[in-house]
Amino acid sequence: MCGIFGVINTNEMIDESRVISARDVLAHRGPDDAGIYFSFSHSSIQPNVALAHRRLSIIDLSPAAHQPMTSEDGRFTIVYNGEIYNYKELIHRLTFDVSRLTSSSDTEVILNLYAQYGKECLNMLRGMFAFAIWDDKEKTLFAARDRFGIKPFYYLQSENEFIFSSELKAIKHYKGNLTTNYKALDAFLRTGSVPAPMTIYNEVKALLPGYYLVWQKSNVKCQKYWEFSYLIQKSTVNSNQSANNSESIIHSVNQQINQSSNHSSIQSFNHSIIQSRKYDDNARQIIREALLDTVRAHLVADVEVGAFLSGGIDSTAIVSLMRQVGKEKIKTVSIVFPESRFDESKYSRLAAKKYNTEHVEIPFYEKDLIEDLDKIFSIMDQPTIDGINTYFVSKAARQAGLKVVLSGLGGDELFGGYPSFYRIPKYKRIKNLPFARLMMRTLAPLLKNKLPAKAIHYMKNPEEPNAEYKLVRGLFTEEELNAIGWKPHSKQTSALSLQPSVFSHQIMNDSMTKNDLSSPSLNGSIIEWLNDKQFVCYLESTLYMANQLLRDSDVFSMAHSLELRVPFVDHKLYEAVLPYLDDAYDKNFPKKMLVEAVGDLPEEIVHRPKMGFTFPFEDWIRNGQLKDLIIERLKNSDSELRTCLPTGKIEHLPLNINKLHWSRLWALFVLNKYKE
Repeated sequence: MCGIFGVINTNEMIDESRVISARDVLAHRGPDDAGIYFSFSHSSIQPNVALAHRRLSIIDLSPAAHQPMTSEDGRFTIVYNGEIYNYKELIHRLTFDVSRLTSSSDTEVILNLYAQYGKECLNMLRGMFAFAIWDDKEKTLFAARDRFGIKPFYYLQSENEFIFSSELKAIKHYKGNLTTNYKALDAFLRTGSVPAPMTIYNEVKALLPGYYLVWQKSNVKCQKYWEFSYLIQKSTVNSNQSANNSESIIHSVNQQINQSSNHSSIQSFNHSIIQSRKYDDNARQIIREALLDTVRAHLVADVEVGAFLSGGIDSTAIVSLMRQVGKEKIKTVSIVFPESRFDESKYSRLAAKKYNTEHVEIPFYEKDLIEDLDKIFSIMDQPTIDGINTYFVSKAARQAGLKVVLSGLGGDELFGGYPSFYRIPKYKRIKNLPFARLMMRTLAPLLKNKLPAKAIHYMKNPEEPNAEYKLVRGLFTEEELNAIGWKPHSKQTSALSLQPSVFSHQIMNDSMTKNDLSSPSLNGSIIEWLNDKQFVCYLESTLYMANQLLRDSDVFSMAHSLELRVPFVDHKLYEAVLPYLDDAYDKNFPKKMLVEAVGDLPEEIVHRPKMGFTFPFEDWIRNGQLKDLIIERLKNSDSELRTCLPTGKIEHLPLNINKLHWSRLWALFVLNKYKE
């Protein structure tokens, strides 16, 4: 895991000291080594290039794995952040004498795969990655991001300059003043995070998961190489066809998708390719093998690999699977709270004892959050209502001597652990009953003071894109924003113009110029072929997980130079699980597939109430020192939040502290603090 940064300038020479300074803003991402590469042109028509890297050494700890890394012939140079778990297998895909490889790193494998296969190498990679490769012969830059968006890639394109980085703060440091994207602020208050490809700055975009980017002659083109529907197609084909035949069918399906330019061609797919399969003993074995395989793959490292252990099903399953694949020494880390309602130490200790781990517990108090709050906001690349839990448990893991940890993130999204898996289909069925929508609109005004604001908004607007998901996952409704006087910068957007599209699943065009907050990875016509549970999995994976959980996990773990790996967020595991998700789902036993496949989880953990990996924010905001801090800072705010609220409104926000849901109040505080 590392930090990458780069600049291409077609107008003037690049200042080496500025590049080094921006690179070192990312020093927390890579304290072990630093490198820089320059390609200067003496011609006015050729670009000047700088690639920079900060290294956290995990695989091949030797200087041979130093980055930027240049190919043997001097043509290609790479900067790369992430881990490719199948890199040893991929060495055999190289056609030259592999004894010429100068390191045992995954970086060199990617570099040579690209030199040999070009963009097609992306389909071979299993892991998390964001990288950029400069072709000094063709004067082009190729960059790519992993399928789920585990690793970040931000870029800025202007008339004469292209800049990219692992974090926004390095681009801002290099470029200077960047202007606030008020659409992003608005989207944050509606969803709890800033949805890609937008960022908090107008000038900067996030490369979408499953996309690659090509820079050539000051032009940037983004193209999709992977989308969520491939999971359904490949998993179903693989379960019905021989290996050779399935490859040809997959190639045919992918070719149809890639070549299609409109919905009609997409709709020509064979509907039977995407289907639900019966969950039986054979399915359990397929899922078990896939789980063992992904955990085994995620343990590849030349340093110790530990695990977060909250005592919930997901983290306990990870630790169990680590044991089952033969890992002998396991160090686990958890945070415990003095507030008994949130203290999971009973369960994490139970799991640690069962699997004989070296368990580290870190007590956590409200004062710890307050003491680190300013540092947390300085780390926060974009406003988010989540991630602080990851900050503190990552801090604890690093203090315990770990450099790499496995996390149970993604278990709920894949195995149906959220209430959204039964609520969204239920709400959709209800609204599609005869006269239901008319009745909902009629009753909404009468129930205004008896139901939550999100429920009333849904009843009034049941036909909005993904209205059910908005009901389950949305933060502020339109009515709530109006009530506090929220008005984003009128020159850029209005709240009304954004509201319908925040949760939309219509795919963005490749030019990335649409003013849309879409989930990007699935064509609308294929969505109609997903069953209920697959569709919710898609929404949770491409919206909540991608835009919030994965982004926050990256920035807050890397703040402590800790590599966080997510075995459940693996495309091969998704391929194994998705065909059975609908048939296996049980509202009263939502993660049945995971529990049965792992096989030896303690009953007390399997049947405990779901907690989530959370902190007692609500108690602290309602009754603790955090409440006083929020009131004081909102009253004395001098941030851009003030420019979006009418005069006097921000001073009155703390008076509503007991009326606003804690997450909404926290969101306003985050936005206020972030933009100070």
